[in-house]
Amino acid sequence: MRTLLFIILLIFSHSSFALGKLGHQLVCQLAFDHLSTAKQQKITTLLNDMPNESKALINKYLYQPSDNKISFAKSCIWADAIKKDKSYDDYKPWHYVNISRKASHMKADSCKKDCVTQAINVHQQALKTEKNLWRKTQALMFLGHWLGDIHQPLHVSYASDWGGNKVKVNSPDKKCTSLHWLWDTCLITRENLSQQQWLSKLNNDWNNAPIAQWQNTRPWQWADESLQLVRQKNLGYCHIKNGECLQNSNQDNAQLYSPSYQKHFAEILEARMLQAAVRLTSLLEVSL
Repeated sequence: MRTLLFIILLIFSHSSFALGKLGHQLVCQLAFDHLSTAKQQKITTLLNDMPNESKALINKYLYQPSDNKISFAKSCIWADAIKKDKSYDDYKPWHYVNISRKASHMKADSCKKDCVTQAINVHQQALKTEKNLWRKTQALMFLGHWLGDIHQPLHVSYASDWGGNKVKVNSPDKKCTSLHWLWDTCLITRENLSQQQWLSKLNNDWNNAPIAQWQNTRPWQWADESLQLVRQKNLGYCHIKNGECLQNSNQDNAQLYSPSYQKHFAEILEARMLQAAVRLTSLLEVSL
């Protein structure tokens, strides 16, 4: 509850591909678990009928047998699994939104094309109206993925350092040598919880969350929440000077892998995943 209160106070006072395999699956499974039975059945039907090559691609990306069943949770990593397929190259910028370092807030018109805020609107509408079942399934999988991405703060960031991918982190873990990777993966995996343990934890958080308040917002506002986190000095991404979020030096970022940093921001990321799931549930209920 302390985590949720912190994130609420933070939000309302204001280039890469993924939240991470575990993070995306947690967001989508949690959302699925809170859908009505009728909507769950619609999702299951769509995923059962998807092409076998796409099922195999998802399983390969997750290092699982190619014929394993595809759950909604697993389908939400599809947008990353296709990144080497050139036919989907147009979607690469849709995983994030780049902003000016002078921007203190996201607005409704901050991005109208080729960014994650627009992507959510496009694929929600496609999920509602598309008659072709495979395109409808793609819209479903994209939408689930975008909700995870927009709630990972560094997907609302600056092109000059590739959304924190160029911000180095002194880490003993080879996967977490940049700030972006730290947020995508290592803040979650540091907990050493199984997926089921994570879901149990997030479900407990759900029971205390301001669901209606979180759902009564739009994608550009979710991006603004991420931006406010990005501009916090203690997140270690930048420092504010004359309203501009300037890149930190390597010395400034020496403590980015400290236990205190990880503990504090792991709680923030947990709250962001919960918000993503709450909002995804709402979008799916009205779009399927």
